[in-house]
Amino acid sequence: MMAASNRWLLLGIAACAALYLGLRSPHRWVAAVLLLLSIGAADLVSVRVVKPAVERLAPVSIARVGPRARWMRLGKSFPSAHAADTAAAATVLMWAAPATAPFALALVAVVGLSRVYLGVHYPSDVVAGWILGAAIGAVLLALARLRYAVRVR
Repeated sequence: MMAASNRWLLLGIAACAALYLGLRSPHRWVAAVLLLLSIGAADLVSVRVVKPAVERLAPVSIARVGPRARWMRLGKSFPSAHAADTAAAATVLMWAAPATAPFALALVAVVGLSRVYLGVHYPSDVVAGWILGAAIGAVLLALARLRYAVRVR
């Protein structure tokens, strides 16, 4: 579960997915850029806008600090930025390469469950992150489609 919540591992998966979309998607590099933009936008909105507005404290959990583990609060928890980021990326990934939908949905579920399992989020934090991320991904896709429609005319 620690690996499923590792930010660097998830960013590596996102980079590989963006490269895959750039090379294999019918939308090519536009899809790759939208994937990375969706992750950045979801993270920005969840961490800089929603978390400060809600100010819900994370559940008390065990955290590794140095060589010891101890109980502590890890900050604000609503919504889960990990859940928002993966849901936004999955939304774009499923649009750009529908065959990747099972992988994308499985990753979203595993990351969300890992956040609850590790005790850093309440289940409602994860669900809110999923909703926020999917909405941000959908808005970016709508804006991209609008841009293409204007450009074609």
